[in-house]
Amino acid sequence: MRSDGELLGAWQAGDAAAGEAFVDRHFAAITRFFRNKACGDDDVAELVGQTFLGCTAGKDRWRGEAGARQFLYAIAGNVLRKYIRGRYKRKSEELDFAAVCVQDCEGASPSSIVAHKREARSLAQALREIPVDDQIVLELMYFEGLSGSELAALLGVPEGTVRGRIARGRQRLRERVAALLAAGSAAPASDVSPEHLDEWARELRRQQGWE
Repeated sequence: MRSDGELLGAWQAGDAAAGEAFVDRHFAAITRFFRNKACGDDDVAELVGQTFLGCTAGKDRWRGEAGARQFLYAIAGNVLRKYIRGRYKRKSEELDFAAVCVQDCEGASPSSIVAHKREARSLAQALREIPVDDQIVLELMYFEGLSGSELAALLGVPEGTVRGRIARGRQRLRERVAALLAAGSAAPASDVSPEHLDEWARELRRQQGWE
């Protein structure tokens, strides 16, 4: 099987079949990347399309210094941030993606990821209510099964930065999940552990057929 770098290099050289193979290989993962970050299924499809169009338009800028997947996810991240800027409710503000979350967008609604269990539904929704930078790292970890070192390589940032985002994001996620589970209940918010988050993320992956 040809590597991502070989496919992208061949695509640069004019091999359309290699380009199709590269897109086919990553289409499902890029769809998952946007699945819980856009305001609806139509927007997900549009953002996936923009990402691969951006990959097509910019493929000749790739020189191999960064991995082909890193190149692809950098484009996806730029597409996502442009989307959020366009939908941000307070358009005059400069956006800090370490603070802004998906739920701050116009037209944002509860997560469209369907889950049978309340805990898994709350996890999917809570991911939309933490800062985008944290959401990206945690969803790649939970939904794609990436380790800290793999995330660092994919996102092109130091591993220490990634691990800091994971720790910070998990704490914020635990607090949001606990609040969502307590909403409408007479019982006080119970403690949500990292192990709970891992379990409910596995439940989401199973129900979505992402395993």
